[in-house]
Amino acid sequence: MSEITFLASSKPLKIPEEIQEYNQRTGFENEKDYMFFSVHEVTEGWLQEIRGLLSLPYIYEAEGGGNRLFLTYLEKYIETGEVLEIYSVPNQHALLSYKKKVQEKPEPIEVNMGSYTYRDLSGLYQLNSKKWVEELSHRNYITQHGVTTFVKY
Repeated sequence: MSEITFLASSKPLKIPEEIQEYNQRTGFENEKDYMFFSVHEVTEGWLQEIRGLLSLPYIYEAEGGGNRLFLTYLEKYIETGEVLEIYSVPNQHALLSYKKKVQEKPEPIEVNMGSYTYRDLSGLYQLNSKKWVEELSHRNYITQHGVTTFVKY
Protein backbone atom coordinates (compact mmCIF):
# COMPACT_ATOMS: atom_id res chain seq x y z
CA MET A 1 0.00 0.00 0.00
CA SER A 2 1.11 3.52 -0.71
CA GLU A 3 -0.65 6.57 0.59
CA ILE A 4 -1.33 9.51 -1.68
CA THR A 5 -2.46 12.99 -0.70
CA PHE A 6 -3.85 15.67 -2.99
CA LEU A 7 -3.84 19.35 -2.15
CA ALA A 8 -5.81 21.89 -4.15
CA SER A 9 -5.44 25.63 -3.80
CA SER A 10 -7.21 28.78 -4.89
CA LYS A 11 -3.84 30.19 -5.98
CA PRO A 12 -0.50 28.67 -7.01
CA LEU A 13 1.44 27.23 -4.07
CA LYS A 14 5.06 27.93 -3.34
CA ILE A 15 6.74 26.26 -0.40
CA PRO A 16 8.26 29.05 1.73
CA GLU A 17 12.02 29.18 2.26
CA GLU A 18 11.65 28.38 5.98
CA ILE A 19 9.99 25.06 5.16
CA GLN A 20 12.34 24.31 2.25
CA GLU A 21 15.29 24.74 4.61
CA TYR A 22 13.71 22.39 7.13
CA ASN A 23 13.07 19.85 4.35
CA GLN A 24 16.79 19.90 3.53
CA ARG A 25 17.99 19.23 7.08
CA THR A 26 19.96 16.06 7.62
CA GLY A 27 20.36 16.10 11.41
CA PHE A 28 17.54 15.84 13.91
CA GLU A 29 17.54 15.79 17.71
CA ASN A 30 14.92 13.06 17.86
CA GLU A 31 12.73 10.96 15.59
CA LYS A 32 9.63 13.15 15.92
CA ASP A 33 11.55 16.08 14.39
CA TYR A 34 12.06 14.12 11.17
CA MET A 35 9.35 15.43 8.84
CA PHE A 36 8.91 17.34 5.62
CA PHE A 37 6.22 19.12 3.66
CA SER A 38 6.39 19.40 -0.11
CA VAL A 39 4.09 19.66 -3.09
CA HIS A 40 4.43 19.05 -6.80
CA GLU A 41 1.92 19.35 -9.61
CA VAL A 42 -0.06 16.22 -10.31
CA THR A 43 0.24 14.38 -13.59
CA GLU A 44 -2.56 14.40 -16.13
CA GLY A 45 -3.32 10.79 -15.17
CA TRP A 46 -3.96 11.74 -11.54
CA LEU A 47 -6.02 14.75 -12.63
CA GLN A 48 -8.32 12.38 -14.52
CA GLU A 49 -8.60 10.07 -11.49
CA ILE A 50 -9.56 12.84 -9.04
CA ARG A 51 -11.77 14.84 -11.38
CA GLY A 52 -14.89 15.98 -9.52
CA LEU A 53 -13.37 15.45 -6.08
CA LEU A 54 -11.52 18.73 -5.58
CA SER A 55 -12.97 22.05 -6.68
CA LEU A 56 -9.99 24.42 -6.72
CA PRO A 57 -7.90 25.15 -9.83
CA TYR A 58 -4.34 24.41 -8.64
CA ILE A 59 -3.91 20.74 -7.77
CA TYR A 60 -0.81 19.15 -6.29
CA GLU A 61 0.37 15.89 -4.84
CA ALA A 62 1.46 16.67 -1.29
CA GLU A 63 3.81 14.89 1.05
CA GLY A 64 3.73 15.60 4.76
CA GLY A 65 0.24 17.08 4.92
CA GLY A 66 -0.41 15.51 8.30
CA ASN A 67 2.54 16.97 10.17
CA ARG A 68 3.65 20.12 11.97
CA LEU A 69 5.29 21.67 8.87
CA PHE A 70 1.96 21.66 7.03
CA LEU A 71 0.33 23.27 10.06
CA THR A 72 3.13 25.86 10.12
CA TYR A 73 2.37 26.59 6.48
CA LEU A 74 -1.31 27.08 7.34
CA GLU A 75 -0.53 29.29 10.31
CA LYS A 76 2.11 31.55 8.78
CA TYR A 77 1.57 31.62 5.04
CA ILE A 78 -2.14 31.34 4.22
CA GLU A 79 -3.57 34.75 3.43
CA THR A 80 -7.07 36.04 4.09
CA GLY A 81 -9.40 34.86 1.31
CA GLU A 82 -7.25 31.87 0.42
CA VAL A 83 -8.76 28.37 0.28
CA LEU A 84 -7.10 24.92 0.35
CA GLU A 85 -8.60 21.47 -0.03
CA ILE A 86 -6.84 18.28 1.02
CA TYR A 87 -7.74 14.66 0.43
CA SER A 88 -5.73 11.58 1.29
CA VAL A 89 -6.15 7.84 0.82
CA PRO A 90 -4.03 5.09 2.39
CA ASN A 91 -3.71 3.12 -0.86
CA GLN A 92 -3.30 5.03 -4.12
CA HIS A 93 -4.09 1.87 -6.10
CA ALA A 94 -7.62 1.89 -4.65
CA LEU A 95 -8.24 5.61 -5.22
CA LEU A 96 -11.31 5.07 -7.41
CA SER A 97 -12.94 2.95 -4.70
CA TYR A 98 -12.27 5.62 -2.05
CA LYS A 99 -13.47 8.36 -4.40
CA LYS A 100 -16.73 6.51 -5.04
CA LYS A 101 -17.38 6.17 -1.28
CA VAL A 102 -16.70 9.87 -0.73
CA GLN A 103 -19.01 10.88 -3.53
CA GLU A 104 -21.81 8.60 -2.23
CA LYS A 105 -21.47 9.52 1.45
CA PRO A 106 -19.14 12.48 1.98
CA GLU A 107 -17.81 13.33 5.42
CA PRO A 108 -16.33 16.80 4.84
CA ILE A 109 -14.29 18.77 7.33
CA GLU A 110 -13.92 22.54 7.27
CA VAL A 111 -11.30 24.49 9.17
CA ASN A 112 -11.69 28.27 9.22
CA MET A 113 -8.36 29.80 10.17
CA GLY A 114 -9.90 33.27 10.39
CA SER A 115 -12.61 32.44 12.92
CA TYR A 116 -10.68 29.49 14.43
CA THR A 117 -13.41 26.92 13.90
CA TYR A 118 -13.40 23.23 13.03
CA ARG A 119 -16.53 21.65 11.58
CA ASP A 120 -17.19 17.99 10.84
CA LEU A 121 -20.31 15.80 10.82
CA SER A 122 -20.36 15.89 14.64
CA GLY A 123 -20.67 19.65 14.83
CA LEU A 124 -18.86 22.97 14.99
CA TYR A 125 -16.00 23.44 17.45
CA GLN A 126 -14.32 26.67 18.48
CA LEU A 127 -10.53 26.52 18.52
CA ASN A 128 -8.51 28.73 20.83
CA SER A 129 -7.16 31.66 18.79
CA LYS A 130 -3.80 31.52 20.58
CA LYS A 131 -3.20 27.77 20.25
CA TRP A 132 -5.43 26.70 17.35
CA VAL A 133 -2.55 24.97 15.54
CA GLU A 134 -1.82 22.79 18.57
CA GLU A 135 -5.52 21.98 18.97
CA LEU A 136 -5.86 21.17 15.26
CA SER A 137 -2.85 18.85 15.46
CA HIS A 138 -4.89 16.67 17.84
CA ARG A 139 -7.92 16.53 15.56
CA ASN A 140 -8.56 14.44 12.48
CA TYR A 141 -8.10 16.95 9.68
CA ILE A 142 -7.04 14.62 6.86
CA THR A 143 -9.23 11.66 6.03
CA GLN A 144 -10.13 9.24 3.27
CA HIS A 145 -13.80 9.80 4.08
CA GLY A 146 -14.03 13.34 2.76
CA VAL A 147 -12.28 16.43 1.54
CA THR A 148 -11.03 18.86 4.15
CA THR A 149 -11.36 22.53 3.26
CA PHE A 150 -9.18 25.14 4.92
CA VAL A 151 -10.41 28.72 4.59
CA LYS A 152 -9.24 31.98 6.04
CA TYR A 153 -11.99 34.60 6.31
